[in-house]
Amino acid sequence: MGLRNKMFIQHAVTIVMLLTAMYFTVTYTLNKSMIESDTQTLSQYSALHRIEALKIVNDQKIDIEQLFSGKYAPFIASHLGSSINFQVQLFAPDETIVGSSSDKENLLKRDDIKSALSGDTATVIAEGEGTRYLIYSVPFWYEGRIVGGFRYLLDLHENIETMNQMRNWFIGAALGCLALSLLASYSFSSFLMRPLHALQQALKLVSARDFSRKIVVNTHDEVGELARDFNHMSDALRHHIDMLHYEQGKQKAFYDNITHELKTPLTSIIGFSDLMARIDRMEDIQDCNFYIRKESTRLLNMVEDLLQTSLKGEEAWHIALEQAELGNIITDTLRVLQPTLQKSNILTSVKVLPCTVYLDPKRTQQVLFNVIDNAIKHSDCTLLHIELLHDECSGIVRIVDNGKGISEQEKEMLFLPAEEKQGRVISENSHGLGLPICKQFMELQDGSISMISEEGQGTEVRLQFSIHPPNVSAVTKLIQI
Repeated sequence: MGLRNKMFIQHAVTIVMLLTAMYFTVTYTLNKSMIESDTQTLSQYSALHRIEALKIVNDQKIDIEQLFSGKYAPFIASHLGSSINFQVQLFAPDETIVGSSSDKENLLKRDDIKSALSGDTATVIAEGEGTRYLIYSVPFWYEGRIVGGFRYLLDLHENIETMNQMRNWFIGAALGCLALSLLASYSFSSFLMRPLHALQQALKLVSARDFSRKIVVNTHDEVGELARDFNHMSDALRHHIDMLHYEQGKQKAFYDNITHELKTPLTSIIGFSDLMARIDRMEDIQDCNFYIRKESTRLLNMVEDLLQTSLKGEEAWHIALEQAELGNIITDTLRVLQPTLQKSNILTSVKVLPCTVYLDPKRTQQVLFNVIDNAIKHSDCTLLHIELLHDECSGIVRIVDNGKGISEQEKEMLFLPAEEKQGRVISENSHGLGLPICKQFMELQDGSISMISEEGQGTEVRLQFSIHPPNVSAVTKLIQI
């Protein structure tokens, strides 16, 4: 059973109970009021009849005992009851009815006569001849003793008709009030349930991770407060979930990038290991061993940086700028990649001029590794030309291959972050992460990376570094992934 039906039934039961209580209260009060009014009327008549009875005694010069005898009592009762609408009876000290204003032999034996002869005024309601009577008995005192009494019998059929009319009126009015009350209760419960129903629907949407539904309740009661609290909760949940997705995206991007960078030293180590197996000269073996140790140390440092980043709860690249000779970094990078270039049958030509720029050597070498590694794996080139130029403001590294080139559509997507690439193809040799990382590293060093390529015409990648000190005073920068 729904809440609205429960509220409706509760209101209906409450209203019925209230109307029932009102019915019994009104019936009892009205009946009591009519009985009291009739009793007061009979009491007034009894006082008048006493005076008239004493006058008859004085006028007729009879004894008071004769007033309540069978000789005079019937005439006196008839005389007293001739102008009124109720029956008058006289009773003797022996509790017998000695006179009556009516021929009806009704209600002759009652305890009210005994009570009146004992000195009390008695009022009873009795059933008789298909109707009800209000019986009022009073003692007749004379010279300090009771010599008889008056008894009045009032037919209550008018009262009964009045009560029946009142009942009919009350029942009709009660049914009308009940119908109106139930209609109002149903309307109110529907009005009250409307925001609760909206809240229920919104909760279903929230459980399905849809936080777009807002509940509008223009009231200042508990329901309105509940709706506003729900809207606040929905906004807070959406914010927290968005932040969670954002943090998860940052972590995934960072660890994707760092694991991608771990491949470069591993590739170099494997390349020099393979080269050592094919050479005999001790000097060449020592050179290979030197670069294996160097790349192993670089790999260890990268792992150490990753552990420190994890412990600190950061997902950031650390850049430490310094003034360095860019040509030395290019030469050292090519030596590390020499085994891979030889294995791929790629000839290299290098033209390097002295050029001192501001950069992070470690990150710059990672950029060179990524760019040259992309040329080795994806360009199908046989010749790779590296040239270092400079002007008054910057040092420029040109990396040119004679490979198959890249289409305009592919070029537009190369430097986009992985999450923004539509339909990114992931293969054993490519994850689409290298060039976006290069772009980040170059921008962090106040430099830039650009590409010039046409299909079938080869590719040129340009790296630009600043000769002048950076504008910021800090040596270390962070970028949030």
